[in-house]
Parts: sequence; C-alpha cells; structure tokens
Amino acid sequence: MKKIAVIHDLSGIGRCSLNAAISILAVLKNQPCPLPTAILSNQTGFKNFSFLDFTQYIKEYYSHWKQIGYTFDAIYSGFLGSTEQIDLLTDFITQFKTDKTLVMIDPVMGDNGKLYAIYPNDYPEHMKKLIRYADVITPNLTEFALLTGYDFLKEGINKEKLLEHGRQLLRLGTKQIIITGAVDKNRPEYLFNIGMDFSKEDYFEVGVPYNNISYSGTGDIFASIVCGYLTHGHELEESVRIATQFISKAIKYTVEFGLDTNEGIMYEMFLKELDI
Repeated sequence: MKKIAVIHDLSGIGRCSLNAAISILAVLKNQPCPLPTAILSNQTGFKNFSFLDFTQYIKEYYSHWKQIGYTFDAIYSGFLGSTEQIDLLTDFITQFKTDKTLVMIDPVMGDNGKLYAIYPNDYPEHMKKLIRYADVITPNLTEFALLTGYDFLKEGINKEKLLEHGRQLLRLGTKQIIITGAVDKNRPEYLFNIGMDFSKEDYFEVGVPYNNISYSGTGDIFASIVCGYLTHGHELEESVRIATQFISKAIKYTVEFGLDTNEGIMYEMFLKELDI
C-alpha cells in the first residue's frame, strides 16, 4: 500500500480538505498520513467558524515522523495559512522527498480573479518558491494567473497562451500543471479541467456541463483523486478524466437534494466507483 503525506486543513463540517482527502486516498488503496495546517469547526464558507492555527506544532509533528523513519510515496499539500507554513512545507519536502516521491501541490490562494484576503500581496511569490519542488500543481484559473500573469478575463481558454505562461512554471521545475474549474467565455455552458504535461509536450481539456453552481470542496476532491491515481502510476490525462467525471456525477446527485453549497457535494455515495 502506498503512503501519502497529506498537508491540509481539517474542517469538522464541510466535505473538503482533509475530510475529503483521507476518505478518497484510502479508497484508492493508499495510506493517508495527515498533517493539519489548521483545525476548523467548519469550513470558512459558513458565516461563523472557529479556527486553530497549527503552525507552531507542525515542525515537531513531522520531526517525529522523521525520527521513526517514516517515508512516503507521495506528498500532497493543499491549504497553507501563511508564508511561514510555506517555509515549513519546503523544509518538509526537502527532508522527505526522494527520487521516487511524487510531490503534488495545490497552490490554494485565490478565486474569482482575486487573492484571498487572508494573504499578503506577495504571497504568490512565496508560492512560486514552493512549487519549485512540485512534480504536479493544480491551480484554479485565478491561481494560475497569480503565478504567471495570465489574463484569463481577456484570453479565456487559449491553448497557445496557456502553454506560453505554463512554461514559466516549467522553468521553475514543475512539469505537470492541471488548471481546475475553468470556464471559457466562448463556451460558458461547460466547465473545463485543463492539463499541460511538459514531460510529453501534451495539452488536453476535459469538459463537463456546467450548471453555474459552485460547491465547496470540489477542488480538494479533484486533487485527491488525481493524487491517488498518479501515486499508483496512472497517466495524468486518465487521472484528470476520472476525477472530472466523478465530480460531475456527484454534483448531479447533490443538486437533487438542494444541499447548502457550503456542505459540499455528496461524493461519498460514489466512492465505491473509484478503483485502482
């Protein structure tokens, strides 16, 4: 069984972050080893929530993993609450990464064209330093723009422009990029996940019908599925297609129940369909 270090926040309520990652990675025949970056009563889309910053405990936490000689087949990170946590994750990767370790980073920092208010304006520059260590990154379109300067409001989904800006990140070291949840102004009825695999000079788009409803946690579910498959040696495009179709199916099911979008999608009903 593969071992995956999962660095993310834990929300008691909300199908996102470690809640989603642990269940998905486990059903895909991996041992998820969680390292929380923060502990919340419920995810931040709700009006109120409690928040415990785990920063001061992180280094001691993973130092014990090092002491007992634990190793990982993959390292997968999501929400990081500060530049200090970026530095801690950088240290974690340098201590635990080997030539055989997959490093996948979801550079969580913005959406809807804006950097999240909790982050300083220079946060994307710090994130660039972290993704030097990544084999795969999974930014949404806003995060891709924050990392590269891509003008998605003007360009939309433009293959040539996306590849041109993606090569900026290739020069940093990242060979595979998945842009999640992209809506093309010329095809607004679809939502796309876009893959750029510079190890093969490959570009692909996986589209599904878009109902204009945004559910919390779908990015975490997507990244967790992709990480689970990649860790077992599956190809990037295959992994993206499986994750995209899985989420689309779960959204259609969830819509029937009129669930609060902060609760996320009812993906649990379909976990048995994920298989390695």
